Amino acid sequence: MAEVLVQQLLNGLSTGFGYALIALGLTLAFGVLHIINFGHGEVVMLGALTVVIATTKFGLPYLAALPLAALVGAVVGWVFNAVAVKPLLPRAEGRTDILLTTFAVGVLFFQVVLSVWGPAPARVDGLQGRVEVLGVGLTAQRLFIMGASIAALWALERLARTTRFGVEMRAVAQSEHAARVVGIDVPAVGTRTFLLAAAIAGFGGALLAPITSYAPTLGQAVLIKAFVIVVMGGLGSTTGAVVCALGIGVLEAMLGMVVEESVAAGSVYGLMLLTLLVRPQGLLGARA
Repeated sequence: MAEVLVQQLLNGLSTGFGYALIALGLTLAFGVLHIINFGHGEVVMLGALTVVIATTKFGLPYLAALPLAALVGAVVGWVFNAVAVKPLLPRAEGRTDILLTTFAVGVLFFQVVLSVWGPAPARVDGLQGRVEVLGVGLTAQRLFIMGASIAALWALERLARTTRFGVEMRAVAQSEHAARVVGIDVPAVGTRTFLLAAAIAGFGGALLAPITSYAPTLGQAVLIKAFVIVVMGGLGSTTGAVVCALGIGVLEAMLGMVVEESVAAGSVYGLMLLTLLVRPQGLLGARA
C-alpha cells in the first residue's frame, strides 16, 4: 500500500509541475498586465499539437520538438496580443473587453485546428523507459516533466530578479504610472511579458502531451484547471500558482485511487469554492 501511495504521489507531482507552468502563464499576464487571457488554453493546445506534428509528420525527436512548441506558443501569443490585447489596453473598459476578445480569438484558433487537423485525438511518444524513485517506478517522461518544470521555474525566477527586463516587469506590475515616470516603456514590457507567458504555455502543453495525449479540446480542459489553480493560489501570485498546482496534481492522483475522475474533479472545484469563501484573495494572494 505504501508503494502505491508513493507512486500516486510522484505521478501527482509530475502532473502538478505541468499545471504549474501553464498556470504561471496566466499569473504573469494578470500580475503585470492585469488582464485575464481566456484564450490561454488554446495556446497550450497548439503547443501540444506542435509536438504531434513535429514528431509524427517530420520525424523530429521529442526533445527537439519542445523548443518549437515554445516558439509556436510565442507566435500565437503575438497574434493574441496584436489582435485582442494591445489595441484595447488604452481604453477605459479595455481590460474587461479583453476577456471577450481573447475568448473570441481562442475560438478562432480552435476552429482552425478542427478544420485543418480534425477532431481526432493523437498520441505523443515522449521519453521512453522507467526510473526507480523512492522504491517505485516512474516513467522517464514524468521524471523529465518534473526536472524541466523545475528548471523553467528557476530560470523565470532568475529572469525576474537579475535581468533588466525582470526589474521592469516587476515595476510595471507594482505601478504602471510610476514605471512610466522613471522612463520604462510600459507597452513594450507588456508585450514581452505576454509573449513570455504564451511561450511558457506552449512549452507546458508540450510537456503534458505525452501523459495526457493530444486532443483539440485539451486547451479547454487545461484552461479551467489553470483558472482554479490561479484563483486558489491568489491572482498574480507566482508562488501561490506553483504551490496550488502541485497540491491539485497530488490531490487528483490520490482521489483517483478511490473515486471516479469526475468526482475527483468536482472535489477540486469544491475546494476552490471553499477557498474563496474563507480567503477570497487566495491562499497566498495579497489582500486588496
